[in-house]
Amino acid sequence: MALSLACCSCTESKPDLRSSECELLSFSIGGEANGLPGPVEFDIDAEAGTLDAMYLTWIDKDDPQMLVPVFDFVGKAVYAGGKKIVSGETAVSFAEDFELVVEAENGDKTRFTVSLNCPQINTELPVLRLQPESEIVSKDEYVDTKVTLYSPFTESGWWSPDDEPVEVRGRGNSTWILPKKPYRLKFPEKVSPIGLDHTKAKSWVILAHDMDKSLLRNHLAFEVSRQLFNPADDYHDPSAILFTPCSQFINVYMNDSYHGLYQMSDHMEQREGRIEVDELTEADGSAPDKITGGYIIETDLHEGNHFSPNKRVQMTYKYPDDKDYDPAQYDYITDFIGKMENVLYSDSFTDPQNGWRKYLDEKTLIDFIIVKEFCQDVDGYTSTYMYKRRGVDKLFFGPVWDVDKGWDNDKRTEHGEPLENLMIFAGFWMANYVKYDWFQRLWDDETFRRDVAERWASVRGRLVETVDRELDVMTDSMAKAIEANFSVWTFYEQASTEAEMPAKTYPEEIQRIRRLTQERAALLDRLFNK
Repeated sequence: MALSLACCSCTESKPDLRSSECELLSFSIGGEANGLPGPVEFDIDAEAGTLDAMYLTWIDKDDPQMLVPVFDFVGKAVYAGGKKIVSGETAVSFAEDFELVVEAENGDKTRFTVSLNCPQINTELPVLRLQPESEIVSKDEYVDTKVTLYSPFTESGWWSPDDEPVEVRGRGNSTWILPKKPYRLKFPEKVSPIGLDHTKAKSWVILAHDMDKSLLRNHLAFEVSRQLFNPADDYHDPSAILFTPCSQFINVYMNDSYHGLYQMSDHMEQREGRIEVDELTEADGSAPDKITGGYIIETDLHEGNHFSPNKRVQMTYKYPDDKDYDPAQYDYITDFIGKMENVLYSDSFTDPQNGWRKYLDEKTLIDFIIVKEFCQDVDGYTSTYMYKRRGVDKLFFGPVWDVDKGWDNDKRTEHGEPLENLMIFAGFWMANYVKYDWFQRLWDDETFRRDVAERWASVRGRLVETVDRELDVMTDSMAKAIEANFSVWTFYEQASTEAEMPAKTYPEEIQRIRRLTQERAALLDRLFNK
């Protein structure tokens, strides 16, 4: 009888009885453990997988980015940036967004992106903290101020409260009366702050852009200027100073409170790396080998105390300034401007040798006009910087400055519709009583109009591309700072009586500028070729 043996070659797998729960119930930054007045609670969006919070008060500790989170969860463990953390015990760097993982006993995971908007510690931008001895309320009187200045991008040009105080005062004209105010900083020594190493200087400015809700109009104009006033083009006279102010956005704190997103830039002055005209002081007097330069002049409807001899255009002599000049020097530059005006308004003003080109540099003038027209700067010709070099009998134009009214950001239209005309005619003139100002008279020169059109055709593509690129790059690279700024200063609000209301949202305002750029370029194609 044969025997049969039953053989089982398989075994039943045992069920995994370990829990699959991995849920985050709460997440905050503990107040007491981090030296904060209270906890910072994060909004949990489980569906999006995000944890978000904003904190806008100064964190007074040596390593403010290292913060201890407090959290409740269901699961086996929690990891931050791949490292296990313990609630209320483990410090984590919140300087940049990081991944938080809640792991279940069976290995399942729930993932979150943790984002703390804290301008003091975020690595988007440099940080400036002002601690003035008293409130800064004047454009004339400086206030001694402790300054903290540092950058995530460079270790040079930092400033500490242990260093000497920095003098700070208000600046601007119509911008100074707005809620978010611009300031001028005067360091006790010449510095190149936070890597702005094109010059060393005591005076620097921070621009508030309260009326410009994009925060970018001046920056965009400076980038357009950099494309035009570019030595690599080999377009300009070698005597031209091809200077465009710097543009470094910074997060600013006033004492312990976040004060907003600002733009640090140059103070407009005679200096190496700025408007580098030849040195001229009172001691030089009327010396024939010195008196022809250098000079810096601004047409200035607000504070100018000099007037052009013919048209009475109001202006300020920025250099030499009123504290270090000889009367013969001011007489010289006033007389030079008078001769220019006499020729400009003469019947022979278009003569290539003895007309206006004898006194005005055509190529810096062309690029100045292109910037102002392309950016649709309604205020563009009321504040015009010019300079004169020693031994060069021409006024040069530049640098470009103050374009926060560009891109349809001025509701005043007393001279015509800005969106349909050249700013030479539809913007504000050097002074209303001047009627036919310098730029309007220059536009009567058919040869000059042709030269502007030719230069425009050669640079048009890269100017439009520059604006498009900067709108993308800047809004992406400082997204947290933009959000923080408008949590302090309301976006859809306009304190200026002159500026337009923005689009309903910040992204829509950026798209509006992008559209206006395209439309303006197409308009100039037509108007420059009339």
